[in-house]
Amino acid sequence: MPRLDDQHSQREAVALLRDGPCASLSREMVERLATGGNTFNVAAGVTIYSEADAERFGILVQGLLRVYMHTSDGRQVTVRYVRRGELLGAPALVGGPAPVFVQALTDSTAYFMDLAHVRDLARHHAAVAWIFAKESVDRLYDVLEELAGNTFATVRQRVIRHLLDLAASRPGSGGLLTARVNQQELANSVGSVREVVARVLHELRATSLVRTSPGRIEILDPVRMSSELWSRLE
Repeated sequence: MPRLDDQHSQREAVALLRDGPCASLSREMVERLATGGNTFNVAAGVTIYSEADAERFGILVQGLLRVYMHTSDGRQVTVRYVRRGELLGAPALVGGPAPVFVQALTDSTAYFMDLAHVRDLARHHAAVAWIFAKESVDRLYDVLEELAGNTFATVRQRVIRHLLDLAASRPGSGGLLTARVNQQELANSVGSVREVVARVLHELRATSLVRTSPGRIEILDPVRMSSELWSRLE
């Protein structure tokens, strides 16, 4: 008998799948996909899984995640942000574990499905396999978009990206994302000047996205901030 929180998350996962990535599937098929999964609640700042872990496949029920890679010297690059209703781990269904880490930027809930069950459905139902093929292509486009964003993003978008990355790479206590950086360091990192960065921070404070103090920038609404990141569709 599934736990009550698993049952609740499964129902919510089914609703999100039907409204989003699996909208082309019948309700019965979506319910079959979600059968036998498990709920995963994670606090802000916690790494959900790393590149050494076995592959997982699920949907984000609540919160905000970032998918990133890092080098041996500790540098990190974010390749994707995962928001409510989005799938996580679809390419790994075919290619195996990906060389990435997944971290919660806010308190989050994910519903991870039974991999063997999902793979079996994909092997026997072309409509299910097509969903995963499309999702894998979307993830490729995400990577291309991140590369393009490094060139085409505005200073505001580059500042937001860097603040989110800094705060996520060094999570503080109390669940509040905090980037420990001063204005000059931030300007150097995003390829701008201090005066322009100061103006951007003023704008972010005015819209209640951040709170600043010397050498410290607290992110008050990471979900809303992440929605401003550069996109080719804008």
